[in-house]
Amino acid sequence: MNQLFENTMAKLTDILTKVRPVSFVRNIQIILVFVTLIFVTYNLAIPFFGQQRINIEQDGPFSEGKIAPETIQSVKEFFYDDPEKTNQEKGKASGNIPISFDKDFNVLTNGIDVNLSEDMEMLKQIVSEGRGTPPVVKEKIPRWRNRTNEEIQAILDYGRKDKVKSFIQQYINLIFSRYCIVKEELDFQKDLDKSGAKVRNLGTQEPAAVIDGNLVIPRSQIYKEGPILSTLQKLAEDKLQNVSPDLLKAISRIGLYYVYSYPACTYNFEETEAARQKAADSIAIQKSRIQVNEIIVRAGEVVTPTVRLKLEMMNRYATRANLASITSIFISQCVLIAIIGFYLIRYRPNRLNDLSSNLIIFITLWIVVVAIYFVSKTFYINDVDWEGSYYFALFVPIGMICLLLGFVYDEQLAIALGFFLSFTVFFASRYNPTSFMLAFTVAVVSAVYGRKLKKRIDFLKAGFLISFVQILISTAGYLFDGREFWVTSSSGSFYFDLTHSNIFRLVMLCFINGFASTTTVQFLLPIYEYIFNIPTRFKLIELADTGHPLLQELLTKAPSTYTHTFMVAAMSERAAQNLNLDWLLVRVGVYFHDIGKIPNAGFFIENQHLIPKPEHIDKNNPALAAKTVIDHVLDGIEMAKKARLPREIIDFIPEHHGTSTMAFFYHKALQTLSLQARKKIRKSDFQYPGPKPRSKETGIVMIADSLEAASRSLDEVSPESLDDLIRKIINSKLAENQLDESGLTLGDLEVIKSSFKEVLLSSLHQRPKYPKPEDTKALEETTKTKKVSK
Repeated sequence: MNQLFENTMAKLTDILTKVRPVSFVRNIQIILVFVTLIFVTYNLAIPFFGQQRINIEQDGPFSEGKIAPETIQSVKEFFYDDPEKTNQEKGKASGNIPISFDKDFNVLTNGIDVNLSEDMEMLKQIVSEGRGTPPVVKEKIPRWRNRTNEEIQAILDYGRKDKVKSFIQQYINLIFSRYCIVKEELDFQKDLDKSGAKVRNLGTQEPAAVIDGNLVIPRSQIYKEGPILSTLQKLAEDKLQNVSPDLLKAISRIGLYYVYSYPACTYNFEETEAARQKAADSIAIQKSRIQVNEIIVRAGEVVTPTVRLKLEMMNRYATRANLASITSIFISQCVLIAIIGFYLIRYRPNRLNDLSSNLIIFITLWIVVVAIYFVSKTFYINDVDWEGSYYFALFVPIGMICLLLGFVYDEQLAIALGFFLSFTVFFASRYNPTSFMLAFTVAVVSAVYGRKLKKRIDFLKAGFLISFVQILISTAGYLFDGREFWVTSSSGSFYFDLTHSNIFRLVMLCFINGFASTTTVQFLLPIYEYIFNIPTRFKLIELADTGHPLLQELLTKAPSTYTHTFMVAAMSERAAQNLNLDWLLVRVGVYFHDIGKIPNAGFFIENQHLIPKPEHIDKNNPALAAKTVIDHVLDGIEMAKKARLPREIIDFIPEHHGTSTMAFFYHKALQTLSLQARKKIRKSDFQYPGPKPRSKETGIVMIADSLEAASRSLDEVSPESLDDLIRKIINSKLAENQLDESGLTLGDLEVIKSSFKEVLLSSLHQRPKYPKPEDTKALEETTKTKKVSK
């Protein structure tokens, strides 16, 4: 049963990791991307599907004045035309327009000045006739009859009557120029105080001027005791200096009479209304906003006119808003996928050229999208105030997927997918910027740290790091949103307040998310490693164990090949380390690169002296010998597949030979066969099946494998001889174009040369010849004999 399961898993692994044409993989990717696009759009758009209309009819449960039977919450932010708000804005605009008045300056010249001159001439005549008493003045000048005897007497006592006239004219002119005296009472005085007055000066060339509303005075107010009269009297005191108080009082009272008798300002209703209408017409239709997650009305609350208007707008705009939201999500997802696709093609063109990697990435992506869906279903439940304390992104395992993909692949790929998921979280969180920052920051940190996971303790460190980053961003979000860190009302107990505070719950959730992500990665890694046969660092460490059955079989059946393997591993690993490559992958790849020699171990020269049984292969038949050598590559691939070795390890088996020619057997065939038979020889029959090395790692192993075998034929091991040998091996590989696809540069080859030389010098150094025990014993005997003779 166990063997059947292992065989089934081996076949599954072979299907998933099989090298396929790039066009086939691209078609699979297009299908997976399309499925992901539809899947993500559907999950994000679910809140906008089929929103039911709210019954706000007169007999409906949400009609105005009734008690709301349930809580209504908006899932979408949208704007609507608000007539009430528009009317308010129009009212504000028209209310800010100054009220128009016309001030006729002809009243001053043709009315007030004429009457004042007549009265002053009469006063002079009375005085000249010697009848200058207050009663006579009041009788002869009717306009002064309401003045007191004291005021009339103050004027009579002043010797220069022309000066009196000048004082009165000056005071009247001051009031006339500064104030706007109207005849009628103003029932819009409050509006006037707010908007001011626009006064058009008739009879002059002066332009219209806007004045404060308190400068427009009904004439009935100028004699009433109060602030207006006090202000007018103060004006006389300030402007008519060197005048006695009694005379000043008389002048101001008489001057106010003329102003009262001839009010110069009139309210211009038509012009005022025209200006206000123009201002109101300039106001555009005002929009009101219903925010995302806004609770329109709670269950048990009264449906007010404002609430009913919002419910009506939700009914009106629901379908339009939902279609717009779904379309927006779909377009945004398309743009994001295009950006990520361009990025991966630009920087990681060969990363996703197999079915296994694509399935790993997309399945993991779908898991997170499903998690986002379920979080959104719970996070935005009506009447649950999670949004006020937490952020949506803290419930989504972004750190898990980026840590996993960063560890399995590289940070570039993980960051690209983290970027996509961050925007998915942004949409699902109903456009919360802090949730986006949380998701994207955690994605970058997890992706970068994923490449540094080497020990189990690193997962614990990753949990702390992710939690710490989330705490920082969440704290910044709290500060930006103005949220309360502590409890709103203290209970008197610091411990109770701490455990019930927002900051405590926020920190706890950050730690839960961080360590849940790293724990999930540890749980998923073995599953992914087993199903998809991923060569993670931990998987490679397991395969590097020399107790592996294939390595034990290699040690037993092909011991010299086993020794050769570890020598090649030492050389290749050192070169990989110096080039900052995956040296652990190189080590494990070398361990299994020659397992195909196990079935015919004795055929290969390094094992012949250890396997004395006669061989059943005619080494004098070059074609058959070449086929046997080629078969060790094919046999090795089959053995590796049955052992479920990762594809990246299996690649070392054919690629360390590439398509190079078996020069010994090819030369022997040309040498031993007749001229006629020689024409039938195909060089391809003496070449390895390939492919050529397609990575720097397998290119290093190709050179190291040939160099290790050739180094055994050196008569003398010295830096110079090794330099010549390494240069010869590399040149031969370059001559056959075996390194064209490996990506190795001339600079890399120089590093490889020095690395190989370092290892070979330490391994092949000359050792001194140790003396034989019998020779040492003979010398001891000779020494004793000489001592006795003395």
